[in-house]
Amino acid sequence: MNIIGLGNAGCAIAEGFGRYPQYKIFQIDTGPESDFDFIDQYGDAEVEKKTYNIKRQESPEEYETSTPSLKVFFGDMSGQALLVIGGSGHISAMCLRIMEQIKDKCELSVLYIRPDVFMLDETKRRHEKVSYNVLQQYARSGAIKTLYLVANTNLENILGEVPIMGYYDKLNKLLVSTLHMVNVYKNTKPIMGSLASPSKDSTKKICTVGIFDIEKNEEKLFFPLDTVREKGYIYSISKGKLQTSSDLHKMIRNQMKEKSQDDDVNVSFGIFPSDYKTDYGYVLAYSPNIQN
Repeated sequence: MNIIGLGNAGCAIAEGFGRYPQYKIFQIDTGPESDFDFIDQYGDAEVEKKTYNIKRQESPEEYETSTPSLKVFFGDMSGQALLVIGGSGHISAMCLRIMEQIKDKCELSVLYIRPDVFMLDETKRRHEKVSYNVLQQYARSGAIKTLYLVANTNLENILGEVPIMGYYDKLNKLLVSTLHMVNVYKNTKPIMGSLASPSKDSTKKICTVGIFDIEKNEEKLFFPLDTVREKGYIYSISKGKLQTSSDLHKMIRNQMKEKSQDDDVNVSFGIFPSDYKTDYGYVLAYSPNIQN
């Protein structure tokens, strides 16, 4: 899968995905160099990472009009791609022109990181509002496969008290590890259940992910998504418990019955074996509506 980080926030998150061998990393940000390619090493995994540095601009409009041709940079990109954008950065104004250059190369989704807008100055707040709404319109029109929305405030609430030093590193670590595991399980056959996702023609294009506490039957989404119409639950259960627990099946069945009581929400689940001793749960939520 191709991960394209745009701007400081997008590149930092793309860097986190670079720790897994399943991804090719493309980073676009301001810097002193021209574009260059290199192989970076993370642990035992060799990860292909390409960086394109562009000249710093003074406004979102200048970034948009100065978007370079990235045909050579993206090369023979194919398959699935995820464009990662931080909403407040002026460089995010390049996103639509970048999307236009890769739309015929791959199946494109966007991960939009919404900052705490109350911490932004007036100029960045206006720019973030435009980016936030335009990308949702693009998702609704079918121009992109899925728009994943994540709010930094939700990530902070899930983690609890987060110090200022290393604040974004901790938020990004939670986000990247969760999205990576969701990607893994979406491409793995469950031993029970069927993890559904909206069809290509579905209007449910706006999505978020979250943590699902299996024991407490509690979920914490990474974005306060309105009018959820579809949810998918991932049960990552240790192989030992799958082999020995006599009440696990009943517990999961009761949880899914409870969550299926809302007739407006389609609910699916998948149970997956894990080599970890601790059980983990994840949730995907989809909405067909523009978010306020």
